[in-house]
Amino acid sequence: MKSISATFFWAFFTVLLLLGSSATSAPKTNPPDRFFPVYSYENDWLVYNSQYKNYVPFSPGVNEGARSASLYIDLVKNRRYFLLLSSDTESYLFVEGALQNRIEGNTWQELSIDSLFKIYRKDELLVTIYGSPGIADKIALLCNKKKPNDAIGLNTSRPNFINIKPISFSPFGNFAVIALVLILILNAWIFNLNPLSFFRLINPIEFFNSDPRDQVSKINKPYSNTIIFFALITSMWMSFILVFLSVNKLNLFSVGSILSEKSNTLLIIGDFLILSTIFFVLTYVKYIFMLLAGNMLNLDKQVDVIFIKIVQSSYMFYGALFLIVFTVSFNRASWIADMRTYILLPFLFFYFARFIALYVVTKPPGALINLYLFSYLCVIEIIPLIVSMKFAL
Repeated sequence: MKSISATFFWAFFTVLLLLGSSATSAPKTNPPDRFFPVYSYENDWLVYNSQYKNYVPFSPGVNEGARSASLYIDLVKNRRYFLLLSSDTESYLFVEGALQNRIEGNTWQELSIDSLFKIYRKDELLVTIYGSPGIADKIALLCNKKKPNDAIGLNTSRPNFINIKPISFSPFGNFAVIALVLILILNAWIFNLNPLSFFRLINPIEFFNSDPRDQVSKINKPYSNTIIFFALITSMWMSFILVFLSVNKLNLFSVGSILSEKSNTLLIIGDFLILSTIFFVLTYVKYIFMLLAGNMLNLDKQVDVIFIKIVQSSYMFYGALFLIVFTVSFNRASWIADMRTYILLPFLFFYFARFIALYVVTKPPGALINLYLFSYLCVIEIIPLIVSMKFAL
């Protein structure tokens, strides 16, 4: 009897020890003392499914070997809260696919929801932890702070901040490369067609050449091949910038009503070609009105000079802007929406500066003709600019 009792005692004692050890090895679910939990994401973990090319719920027994687990965090509904992440082993934190930080084992990573919203400007954010397989040792809690202390959020100025962006191929990125190649081919064609005119037209100093015996208009006319190609490339640069702004939710001149949904590269290229054609046609419609106004003001000899200088200056300005936009298009451009009220300032500065430069460069002798020239430039430059600014936004 005593032996049976002793056997039960030691068996019971062994079970208690096993339960105690398993309890101590369980992951810690309590956040730091200065936080109290509001919601646990233990049932919200997601894994990427290559078959569906999307994130699906984590399935025990099926996804146990997955080393990364993700969560979609609602930044709008959870303002003023904190996201706390922890793992038993050393892990890595990714936000929107970009590596942000390393999480030490058995430590808490604190992320301010307000800071995340200010940085990423999104309603919902994808947060991923990469580490040991499965989710048993991963904890994600939505917490509130007990004291109004400053939050420890993602700070891009931290010295140990890592920003390794994975390579992604968006439809607009593919289109941007195709547009660049096409424009480079056209520039090479012009260069082979007439190297002398090409170099003179891309030279900013040549724009201010007011010598009537040595102007570009002496060897080029508005309907010559070189000027036509320059006007075409300028139209392509303008349409590229407009498509870029439209993709980033800046619908200038309501172009969204004539553009497609931009779901793939071919549709974006179609929109680009349509806008390029429209801008090219408008350029030569403007030339026709310039001829009519010039004949009325007895400035018909100046029309070709002014038109070529307009094409030349537009080529240089929009070419520089194209290079900037092309570079920005391959990076996160969430700040563009905040710059909506200032997006037209570079264009305003350029057109007013060109108005003054055209008047100074093409000013003929005689006070009366100077007044005609000023009125002519107002008709072809200032009035269209004012009308455009009115309907741009």
